Amino acid sequence: MGTDPVGGVADANEVEGQVTKLARQLLDRRQGLIDALFEITRREVQALDHDARLRALLEASITENIVSAINFVSSSTTVEELEAPTAAHTYARTLAQRDVPLSALIRAYRIGHSRFLDLSLGLVGELPPQDQMHLVLHLVRRSADYIDKVCDQVGRSYEIERDRWVSSRGGLRQQAINEVLGAGTPDIRHAERTLGYSFTGVHVAVAAWPDEDVAAFDVAQLLDDTASVVARVLQAVGTWLLVPNDEREARLWFVLRSDEPIDSARIIAAVSAAGLPVRLAVGDPAAGIDGFRTSIRQAERVKEITTAGASGLPAVVTHRDVLPVALMTGDTAQLKSFVTTTLVGLAVDDDRCATLRETLRTFLDRNRSYSATAEAMTLHRNSIQYRVQQALELCGRDLDVPGTPLELHTALAAAHWLGPRVLRPHVG
Repeated sequence: MGTDPVGGVADANEVEGQVTKLARQLLDRRQGLIDALFEITRREVQALDHDARLRALLEASITENIVSAINFVSSSTTVEELEAPTAAHTYARTLAQRDVPLSALIRAYRIGHSRFLDLSLGLVGELPPQDQMHLVLHLVRRSADYIDKVCDQVGRSYEIERDRWVSSRGGLRQQAINEVLGAGTPDIRHAERTLGYSFTGVHVAVAAWPDEDVAAFDVAQLLDDTASVVARVLQAVGTWLLVPNDEREARLWFVLRSDEPIDSARIIAAVSAAGLPVRLAVGDPAAGIDGFRTSIRQAERVKEITTAGASGLPAVVTHRDVLPVALMTGDTAQLKSFVTTTLVGLAVDDDRCATLRETLRTFLDRNRSYSATAEAMTLHRNSIQYRVQQALELCGRDLDVPGTPLELHTALAAAHWLGPRVLRPHVG
C-alpha cells in the first residue's frame, strides 16, 4: 500500500485487513454520523436549510455519500471509476433550480469530509501506534480523492441544470419573482410585463406540490390543471400566475374580488372531483404588492407545517386553518416542551393517544358538547364520554380550572398539525 516513512514497506495484506475492519466499524456507526452531519450542515450552511422537501433530499444525499465513501475507502475502486451517488446528483440539480449557490453545496461536502475524518481517525487512534500511520495515510488520501471527484461531478450536474433552468420559461419567471420577493426595490412594472400578471388588487398565494408517486414528467401538466381548478373555485379575476420552485413544486397567485377568508373544504372538493393528486398550502388574501408577498410567506409556512408534521392531513390547508400553530412554530423545541408538559401521558406518538387527542380536540372545538362531538365523529355519545375521560386522566387536567381548556386546545392543535415533531415517541 505504500512505503513506511520510517523505513520498510507496509504489509499490504495487514493494512488491507485493518481497512476492512475500520470500514465495518464505520458502517456500524454510520447512522450516528449521518444524523450529526445532517444537523451540523443545516446549522452551518443556512442556505441549505429550506423546506421539508429540500431537507429530505439533503438527508438522502448525505446518507448515500457516507455509504459510498466508506465503500470507496475500503475498496480497490479507482478514482476514474468512482461515480457520485444518484441522490447527490438529484440534490445538486434541485439546488440549481432553487437558485441556491453552488458554494453552499461545496461547503457542505467539506464539512462532511471533516466529520468523516474525525470519526475515522478517532477509530484509528484506538489501534497500537505502530499500526496507525499507514491507515491514517490511506484514509486521508482516499477520502480526499472521493471528495474531489464527487464535488467535481455534482458541480457539473449543478451547472448544467442551472443553465437549462435559467434559460427555461419557468426559470425566467422564478428570477423575476425572486426580485419581487427580495429585500431590494424591484422594478414592479418590468416584473408585471415579464410575468403577465398585475400586482394591483387582492392576491392569494398557493404553494403546490404533487403526491410522491406522481412521475416527474407529469408534474407540469398536473400543476397547470390544479391552477385552473383553484381559479374556478376562487372565482379569480384575470390571469393566474404559476412560478415553479423546481421540477416538483410551484407557487401560484390569483387575483380575487375580495379578501374574504378562503374555504379549504370547497377547494378540497373540487381537487378531489377532478382527480388531481396534489397538495396545496394556501395563504390569506391580501391587497397590493405587500399582500402578494405576505400571502406567499404564509402559504410557505403552511407547507412547512403540513409536510414536516403529522400524517393523514387534508390535501388542502389554509393559513387560517393552522394560524395558532403557525404563530408558535418559530421555536419547535420550546413548542414541544409546552405540548409534552401540557398533555403529559397524552403526548405519546401512538394510535391510542392519537385517537384520544382527536376526540378531546373535537370536544373542545364544539364547546364541550358530548352530543355535538358524537355527531361530528359519528360515534355514540357514551363512547365520546369515555374517550374524553380517558384523555383527561392521561394528561391529569380538569377542564373546570380556569385557563386549562385554552392550554389543552392549543397543545392539541399543535399535536394535530405537527405530530411527531412535538410528541414523545412510543416506546415498547
